[in-house]
Amino acid sequence: MTAPLFYVDEVATRVTMTIRGEEAKHASAAMRIAPGEPVLVGDGKGTVARCTVTSADRTQIVVRVDDVDEVPAAREVVVVQAIPKGERGDLAVELLTEAGVTSVVPWQSARTVSDWRGKETAKRQRWQRVARAAAKQSRRAWLPQIHDHAVGVPPVRGAALILHEDATDSLFDIDLPTGPITLVVGPEGGLTEDEVASLLARGAHAVRMGPEIMRTSTAGAAACVWIRGLEMRLGS
Repeated sequence: MTAPLFYVDEVATRVTMTIRGEEAKHASAAMRIAPGEPVLVGDGKGTVARCTVTSADRTQIVVRVDDVDEVPAAREVVVVQAIPKGERGDLAVELLTEAGVTSVVPWQSARTVSDWRGKETAKRQRWQRVARAAAKQSRRAWLPQIHDHAVGVPPVRGAALILHEDATDSLFDIDLPTGPITLVVGPEGGLTEDEVASLLARGAHAVRMGPEIMRTSTAGAAACVWIRGLEMRLGS
């Protein structure tokens, strides 16, 4: 079994390191971490230490640093995610994190039902907490970033792919672009013609993933899994 991962502000390279706060409380009370057990400690920015617990209680976990790795950042994959309703937003962020996205842009599209306006900070912080928990579960060396809430035509970076059920090209048939990739995921009601036209005018490419139409909360993660898998196969 892979050792559990805990995040700290800075990974120490000295002999011992202390984990405090919510991470220590979770490790002790929920996970029952005990002396002698292996753990991973990361800063969410690529540095991960392999450690052994020397003492543990509800206030702090003291670990011995056995080894430190520097994990290079993966290719940037940004998902512009039309905000799903209710708990499906949390599900989308959780799946996107586990699938390997580098960042998520919450998007108030024309047909988005959930409205973040006036409560953007609290909503964004919630998504960041969900992403952090999912990153720990999937042992990610790099924490994904949750960007500011976008309204109107969303920002795109690098090669932009619109996941669209009416597209003629398949995601699985196109060549993997070089550099950053932006995946645009519309709401349950779909993208408007104006939104698609605006994105295409910015150089985006509309693609579909098959005859079935996926929910907005799962489509982005499915596309990201394909991209990350193709990267592994091609060694890029």
